[in-house]
Amino acid sequence: MAHYVGKILKQRPNVILDTWGVAELLIAYGQYANEESYGNFLEWKSLSNETKRKVKKPREYAVLFYTTDDLAE
Repeated sequence: MAHYVGKILKQRPNVILDTWGVAELLIAYGQYANEESYGNFLEWKSLSNETKRKVKKPREYAVLFYTTDDLAE
């Protein structure tokens, strides 16, 4: 996760691990991964039906965020 976030922010992963909290890293990773995943999903969605059958459908979101109400159910 630190490597992925560091690559996006152009920082060394060790700097992120030394200065960020775990919650910050998890949320940043989830946000950046979801942005990339959703972009890939929208690109797939805009393809023609014939091409869609040839390409595997990407996940809409890479990381799912749940509220405490969602977890209670």
